[in-house]
Amino acid sequence: MKTSRRTLLTAAALAAFTPRLSEAQPTQEKPMTTHTYHDAILHYRDNGKTDAPALLLLHGGLGSADDFAALLPRLQTHYRLIAPDTRGHGRSTFGDVPLTYAQIADDTAQLLHHLGIPQYSLFGFSDGGTAAYRLARDNPAVEKLITVGASWQPESLKDMRELYAAINPAFLRENMGAQVAAYEAVNPEANLDRLAEALKALWLDDGDSGYPGASIGKIRAPVLAIRGEGDFLFAMHELLALHTPLPNAHLMNVPFAEHEAIAEQPDLVWAALQAFRVCT
Repeated sequence: MKTSRRTLLTAAALAAFTPRLSEAQPTQEKPMTTHTYHDAILHYRDNGKTDAPALLLLHGGLGSADDFAALLPRLQTHYRLIAPDTRGHGRSTFGDVPLTYAQIADDTAQLLHHLGIPQYSLFGFSDGGTAAYRLARDNPAVEKLITVGASWQPESLKDMRELYAAINPAFLRENMGAQVAAYEAVNPEANLDRLAEALKALWLDDGDSGYPGASIGKIRAPVLAIRGEGDFLFAMHELLALHTPLPNAHLMNVPFAEHEAIAEQPDLVWAALQAFRVCT
């Protein structure tokens, strides 16, 4: 059934301003669990409503499941939340394979198989969104896809290659100090030199294991793609270009936000998620 613009706007408004009584009492979080794949000990949380639709959260580079902290109490009222720490990030170890977008997607698929979850939706932030595009492209079990600040074109490297090539531990400590501190506090094999090299290779990968490019046109699930209006890592023209491979994708440019729109404008992002949940 075709959804009108008025219906979408009404749903978004209701979602933004509905009293949050249920959010005041979020589901108590369970401790992290692990499973092993390609020699990595991969940590994940399985929280929220056990009888609700599954939503898998994929965080950004040098992040963890905490990237979604501003939305977790609200998400837990609607979904069973699966939130892994990507290999080499958070509490997860690297294992014996390179960190690539293809590997993140494969790790995610293996986790869902391990948990026996046949259908699910994906919510990916930054690198997690890039991997989520790959997973949704290759897996018809994906019911809906949400990305925030997620590059998908190899062509996006044209403007970012010099920055990514300069990545080293000193750069990460200076520009992502809070994320570095959190990583070093919890990772059992914390090695910022190794992680910096892995992230540089991940972000500069313009090959088959990297950005999915036009192949995302194979995605059949509804898509909501979001960026902060000041996001220099994910340009406005790349957001708009999504309508070439995905003409029915829903696009949102969040005002008063940069790359971390989830943390910077959680109410606006939540309103969009609610409209997307209700109307697609």
